[in-house]
Amino acid sequence: MSRFLTEMSNLLRSSAPKRRRAFSVEILESRALLSSTAVISWKMAPRIVLDPAHGNAPSLPNTPAYVSPEGGYKVLLDATKTPGLRPRSTFNWAISESGQVIASVQGKKSSVSLPEGPYSVQLTVNGVRGSKDSLVASQDITINNVLIVAIGDSYASGEGNPVVDGRYFLRSPKWAYSPDPAMNLQNAQGHRSTLAAPAQFALKLQKNNPHEAVTFVSVANSGATIDEGLLGPMTSRVDDDYILPGQIEQVKDIVGSQPIDVLTVSIGGNDIGFSTRLKELASNSILGGTTLSEIQTRVNTDLATLPQKYASLGRAIKGLNPGNVLITDYPDLTRNQKGQYAPIDLMGLDAISKENVQFADQNIRMPLNQNVETAAAANGWTAVGSLDASFLTHGYSSTDSWFRSVGESLKYESSVIGAFHPNMKGQQAIADRLLAAYDQTFVSAAH
Repeated sequence: MSRFLTEMSNLLRSSAPKRRRAFSVEILESRALLSSTAVISWKMAPRIVLDPAHGNAPSLPNTPAYVSPEGGYKVLLDATKTPGLRPRSTFNWAISESGQVIASVQGKKSSVSLPEGPYSVQLTVNGVRGSKDSLVASQDITINNVLIVAIGDSYASGEGNPVVDGRYFLRSPKWAYSPDPAMNLQNAQGHRSTLAAPAQFALKLQKNNPHEAVTFVSVANSGATIDEGLLGPMTSRVDDDYILPGQIEQVKDIVGSQPIDVLTVSIGGNDIGFSTRLKELASNSILGGTTLSEIQTRVNTDLATLPQKYASLGRAIKGLNPGNVLITDYPDLTRNQKGQYAPIDLMGLDAISKENVQFADQNIRMPLNQNVETAAAANGWTAVGSLDASFLTHGYSSTDSWFRSVGESLKYESSVIGAFHPNMKGQQAIADRLLAAYDQTFVSAAH
């Protein structure tokens, strides 16, 4: 009987509804999860800054005070990634050099200006959740400034790309802004734009390297030649009464004792009268004027002067003692969207025939670029190549042209000076090649 009762009891117990287990989620104490150290984040304050008041393009101070800032380069310190922060948490930063504290600042986000060199940063955080002790972290940092200087002609200055477009003859274009009135005027006289490839290269480098300061100077002038523009002064293309100083000497005045890390160069096109030759080819196409034989003779005469001019420039550049020299050649403007030679249309007229366009490329531009590459090899410069590949289907007559048309130049600059120069797409393509050449040069140097 007792066995029967036991079995019945077990049966009833097993068939009874099961009580649901109660689960509770308990938040663990913060102190069990938090790191025992603070977290330091840092980066350099951008030195190439977009200016909303001037086309949202980077400004171009071009002054000694900008190149050599008093107190050093601004470093942005950030403790926001430290775990357990509360509104009442406090933050103390100590910056040491050679074991000695040289600066102290407070705040979750703070900044300090430091000259180039190695430093140790210590962060002490108090009042975090789950800990009565201070959270402390230390990190070694190195402050490094990359100084990029651009010299050259209209391809370097950014001709055809004002930072604020004009509107035919109703509104004048605006060029790169400098807070220094004299330099601001000079930027306008030289048609300097920070939409130009060298400035955009510097901007890209700054974005890619937040732990390095990047400083940019450009004294490139539209219309410059090696003798008149780089080695010596030149008359502005805007105002015949305004004299622009020689770029080599002006670079010395602006950078002073600061070492130049990268010097970008674009020069030679005006030395062989490239724009004049295009006009002559147009005259030949339309009116049967200057013959191709005459044009070729003039081109050959000018090309023959280039080696000696580049040699003189090489000696002058050595005086600047730059770390690296990146010289760009001249991109191909003669091909259409199919990569084929095509006539250049001006206001509905085939101003330069297909045959003359091919002549311009093969008999003028290509020999010019060969001289650029020869000069680079002779002077230990880096020739920035691959522009032909980039521009192959983006010539003047392409449906996706990377060059300013005559109509666009009239619209944006109230003159035809900007025509046949790379537009913003073209400038970006050149900037990408400059960045690739820079990366390759520095990677090779590191190994």
